[in-house]
Amino acid sequence: MKRTVLLIVSLILFVVVFTSFAFAEDPVAGVPQVFKFGGRNDIMTLDVSQMNDEMSALIMYAINEGLIRCNKGNIIMGIAESYNISEDGTVYTFHLRDANWSDGVPVTADDFKYSFLRTLNPATGSSQVTEFDSVLNAKAYYTGEITDESKVGIKAFNDKTLVITLIKKDPFFLSQLAQGINYYPIRQDYVEKYGKTYASSPETFIGCGPFVLTKWVQAASLTMEKNTSYWDADSIKLDKVVELIIPDENTLVGMYDLGEVDAVYTVSAVQTVKHPNYGTNSGGTLQYLAFNNVEGSVMDNVNFSKALSFSIDRAAIVKAICLPGTSVIDRIIDPSIMLDGESIAKTYLNTTRVPENGDIEQAKAYLKQALSEMGLSSASDLPYIKYICMDSPTHKQYAEALQARWEETLDVHVDINILPIPQAIGALLSGEYDIFLVGQSTGVNPDTILKNFTIGNSNNYANWSNEEYTELINLQSDNSNLEERFSQLQQAEAIILDQVPVAPLWMPGSAYLYHDYVKGLYYGRETGAIEFIYTYIDK
Repeated sequence: MKRTVLLIVSLILFVVVFTSFAFAEDPVAGVPQVFKFGGRNDIMTLDVSQMNDEMSALIMYAINEGLIRCNKGNIIMGIAESYNISEDGTVYTFHLRDANWSDGVPVTADDFKYSFLRTLNPATGSSQVTEFDSVLNAKAYYTGEITDESKVGIKAFNDKTLVITLIKKDPFFLSQLAQGINYYPIRQDYVEKYGKTYASSPETFIGCGPFVLTKWVQAASLTMEKNTSYWDADSIKLDKVVELIIPDENTLVGMYDLGEVDAVYTVSAVQTVKHPNYGTNSGGTLQYLAFNNVEGSVMDNVNFSKALSFSIDRAAIVKAICLPGTSVIDRIIDPSIMLDGESIAKTYLNTTRVPENGDIEQAKAYLKQALSEMGLSSASDLPYIKYICMDSPTHKQYAEALQARWEETLDVHVDINILPIPQAIGALLSGEYDIFLVGQSTGVNPDTILKNFTIGNSNNYANWSNEEYTELINLQSDNSNLEERFSQLQQAEAIILDQVPVAPLWMPGSAYLYHDYVKGLYYGRETGAIEFIYTYIDK
């Protein structure tokens, strides 16, 4: 009897000790793993081929998986278990692991091939085709020069082997593949089944990432749940992620203060003063003014665009309005793009720049010349100038600061039209504006942002047409000599800085709020590129 009692007591003690040890080893044991954050903008699409906005990219990073991915600044393996690169650096062979879509169907090399070729197909109308320019015959295919997709350097040799052949050795290719937002696989059967409604809702989309999008209430919320079919599901601690879409910042921050959300995706400079324990990141995005170069319009006059650009005190605006981490930029090429540990922008300097603090005398000289060319006697004779502004606190502050500066220094009046973000973007895409503040990813390759301004590029929002510039950009795309290639980029950048269809302003930083019990949250190089897939809650 005593032995029985002792045995029972021993077993109880063992269970207690083991359980205590297990909880001590796992800091999240017993804590509901639900991460709720607030953002101000909805996603635009779930279609990888059409995706071109920050918020869609943020969600896609969680609900889908590329061959490789960028995490905390490092390239890690995704659906690809390994890869090989040929001796000449032009052929990349990716070996896929055993991985499934969220419905249990295996992910194959054909899913990647289909996705990439669909993006490149002219019938798709993707604005992201230039992301594939380093791939053999990709440009010829999306421009219609060739119609046979089998000639494009994207081949699925079998279910587990994808081979990508480049035009030339590209030192930025892997980083681009890991960070790009258009390199995810797509299920062909879903596209064929849902047609034009494909990826318009959780029911018409399927992914193979760490989470599954289970609910999307447009302009209100998105709900994601852990994908039990994900190949690395054991590394994912969160069971659910909810993004609440709250356009009003004060309301959103108020919810954060009350503990109704665990984090706020991005906040204005005002909130960083009120909440000093904010997080910040910088780099990866260029904000510039696009001047609509429609023939015959006031913005089509080079000297007038130069006058507006040279009058801006960029450093003063950054100091007064911009978020921590924001830096003034006086050229187009992103100085944070590196090659062999050196900044491309510093290696290839450009004497043509824009003044960080403005140059009022030069701006006035440009304006005088512009008025003469337009046959006007004074700035008061200028036609109506429409600045389309997105309805966000920071964008309003930018617009008002620029408006005041132009009025004060040049006596040029610009009208600000504030529109809800979808309508503002619509005005940009349709060219119904004179001035627009644009933010675009600079990518990992120095030609990423410069290619946007070539003739016929769908991201050429300024509607600028310069044959010499376009030829230089095209030449460098096919040039296997890195030194010659970067020299051509340098020459192209000098042209755009001299002609001023766009005026580079700054590289915005981003500030965000998060409670200290949120662990493992990380913001990547791209502004606002929140990585929450390995986050967990430890209250």
